[in-house]
Amino acid sequence: MANMNIGTPRFYVDEISYLLSRGVAATEFAVTATNAGNGYMGTFTTGSAAELFDLRPLNKVTFDTSADTDGHVVITIDTQSNSNKKSFIAILNHNMQTADAKVLVKGSNTLAHVQAVNMGSATAMDTPVEVTNADAISSSIITPATDGSTIVRFNEQAFQYWGIQFEGNSSNTFGSTDLFVGSIMLGEYFDMPHAPDLDITRMISYNRLNDLQESHGGQRFSNLKTIGRTATSTSKSPFANSSNQYSMFGGRIIYDMKFSFLTNEQLMPDEYNTYAVDDNFISDVWNKTNGNHLPFIFSIDKASEGDNAESEHIFGRFANNSLDMTQVAPEIYNISLTVEEEF
Repeated sequence: MANMNIGTPRFYVDEISYLLSRGVAATEFAVTATNAGNGYMGTFTTGSAAELFDLRPLNKVTFDTSADTDGHVVITIDTQSNSNKKSFIAILNHNMQTADAKVLVKGSNTLAHVQAVNMGSATAMDTPVEVTNADAISSSIITPATDGSTIVRFNEQAFQYWGIQFEGNSSNTFGSTDLFVGSIMLGEYFDMPHAPDLDITRMISYNRLNDLQESHGGQRFSNLKTIGRTATSTSKSPFANSSNQYSMFGGRIIYDMKFSFLTNEQLMPDEYNTYAVDDNFISDVWNKTNGNHLPFIFSIDKASEGDNAESEHIFGRFANNSLDMTQVAPEIYNISLTVEEEF
């Protein structure tokens, strides 16, 4: 959208970090590390399997893939249930273009299906669509055009096990540069029922990014601790397209929004005694992020997809840790949300 105009917002919420926050063992999210002779190439040069799912995109995990001719980086995810729906995959701060890599994503209710090379017995993503940086999508194979951050959405599918496999793009051969990935997110996106109220506040804040001090004589001195997003030739904050700091817009993007006249079905589950698969804001967003505990991907408009859509997305979290729901009519509520960009 032109000038980052706000339409109907969308939240991309990670299921993996939610499960980890609720006590699921990290061993349920495995990276196969055996030799290339078995078709696998999971050896870490830097980082660990757990760091793929820590929602710290600048904390890169590097795989020993350079010039490998038949290797696969095989990632298997157990979501603990075959009823929880998934509708997006996001790979943040990757160098897939430089490493000459592509990624295959499939699901199944049988673990062995997603552990096998190429996952021939697993089910492909249903109608995958590029959101950002996924210019070539063939069935369940995604080939980004550039290094950076990639989001692909697809029709909701409920499988317990998901497989994410990186492999070489040119005749299954990786390039001469090792593949790295900052963070992987898999989950369900949620569209707000309608646009926020017109009194939206959009801020670009340097608060806490610089340290301004004043001497007794009234002179001011500032120490710029960070400009915000990071962009270098080897690492990028989510949705940064530049390769250097001087070409980046600085500051922290903050959206302060109010949503009026949400129905109780749009806002909350029928019952709070146990979690049930239900499409509403609390079930799909607020509960899955544990308030402001976990970050997520925020899109200012669900229609922001395709070329140059990066500017309408931020990696952020809620500033408010309390969801205040004001009832304004029978079964009708108003809420306020503040989303702040993460670095």
